[in-house]
Amino acid sequence: MIDILKTIPISIWSVALGSLIAFSGVLISNWNNTRRLKIQLRHDAKIKAIDRKATLRRDVYLTAVEELVKANSYLGTLTQVDPINTNLAEPLQQFFATAAKLALVAEEETGKALNELVISYSGLIFKLMIKLSPISDSKIDLNLANSQYDEEQAEIKRILAAMTKQNESGRPDNNVFDALSNSFDHHKKRSDELANKRNECWDKINKYTKELAIYLAHEMKNIALLQVPVMVGIRKELDIDTDAEGYRKLVQSNAEKISKQLDELLVSLENSPA
Repeated sequence: MIDILKTIPISIWSVALGSLIAFSGVLISNWNNTRRLKIQLRHDAKIKAIDRKATLRRDVYLTAVEELVKANSYLGTLTQVDPINTNLAEPLQQFFATAAKLALVAEEETGKALNELVISYSGLIFKLMIKLSPISDSKIDLNLANSQYDEEQAEIKRILAAMTKQNESGRPDNNVFDALSNSFDHHKKRSDELANKRNECWDKINKYTKELAIYLAHEMKNIALLQVPVMVGIRKELDIDTDAEGYRKLVQSNAEKISKQLDELLVSLENSPA
């Protein structure tokens, strides 16, 4: 075999060696190209995943901020809500649903802050149900007193019309007139009692509404402070502001200013007559 190989011309070996080197070069080039392609594909996949995540976060976060504003506005109207005929938590359902989506895509720190905020809102709703109960009861009493007062006023008008008819008949019946007078006195007394009852109901409503407003102002002050880390986290994760600490200080400063204004409002409410 060695003798046979020795008989092969050098030129043939040169061609074979050159082909082998060229083939090896192609293999190495293809291997490098494949390696670079895999790296590029992994990079592109990573970029696309980041883009998808950023798009998802942007949509969820912006919706969450919008729902947060709506939730705060709704809480400000609760002094006028009837808890018997209204589901207090229903207007906040969209906020809770959006918060659940936000918790899925948010970073751990933002998620924890959001969880505390949601728990605070939920607890506040239950507390407000209790606070609104005496207002609702007073409104029920007021509506009943109004209805009865209107009935008494209708009776008084009917009796006065009958008394006027007796006087204008030219031949009034004293017995009938006396009966009408007695009936008038009865309904007039009852009407006065109901008028006083209505005033008492309004006094209670105003008193309980004032107490609720003071309580709600205190709670909103606490919620405003809980919103700070959530808003800072959202802004940071959306890459809206690279100076997260500076924005945190700005939001904290604004929250403290609002807190001061709320304190002044609370002092004013507490010192005002019921």
